[in-house]
Amino acid sequence: MFARTGSGTLISMKTNSRTKHARQLLLWLHVLTAVAWCTMQLAQLALLLHGWAADGPARLATFELAEFLENTILDPAAIIAAYTGMMLSALTSWGFFKHRWVMVKFIITVALLVIASTVVSRLLPAVIEALRAGVEEPRIPILVGTCGMACATAFMLWVSVVKPWGKTARYAAELKTKKAKGRKDPEPSLLVYVVVLLIPVVEFGFALDYPILTFGSVIGYCVYKSVSRRSNKAEPIAATR
Repeated sequence: MFARTGSGTLISMKTNSRTKHARQLLLWLHVLTAVAWCTMQLAQLALLLHGWAADGPARLATFELAEFLENTILDPAAIIAAYTGMMLSALTSWGFFKHRWVMVKFIITVALLVIASTVVSRLLPAVIEALRAGVEEPRIPILVGTCGMACATAFMLWVSVVKPWGKTARYAAELKTKKAKGRKDPEPSLLVYVVVLLIPVVEFGFALDYPILTFGSVIGYCVYKSVSRRSNKAEPIAATR
């Protein structure tokens, strides 16, 4: 019996270690893509400024290069950074609205994605079309939009490092109750982390229309987690009856 217990404990320790490594890999991917997102925005801003300083074909070539970087690196990095950050919040005890700094990051991320997809991403193709047609291209909107996006992303990186704000009042009270009752949030399994890591690989590897699969997975997991919590709270009540 002792041997079996020891073997089971060893397997559990190995599983927990692999789960921890998978969580760390997800965190690494989030940091890597977040830095790439901010870096590419700064690179795009530099190209825009250089493009307007150039003349003729050089200006058009510079803006085409900026569009190429946006489509191949900036946009995928932004999607994966936002996806991995949201999944880390959903999978771990950080949550979305438990800590003020996480909440601020979440709100800014959603705002940036909406603004980028509806406004900023359409400005660069408009500039390139204007250059090809030989007409005056709009400068101020794309410069302001790109500079604002870069500043907001850099601010989020600062928030991630410094974590300047603490827990929300509601979560602080909830955490105190959990500690008093000796309860802990369950750790997702290794399989969950593996699936989460594979989703962006599938989405970009098969050239699917992003971010349907990535953000659909975030929403789906959050709904599943919410339903599971409600059912777990309802079980003790049903048992007492």
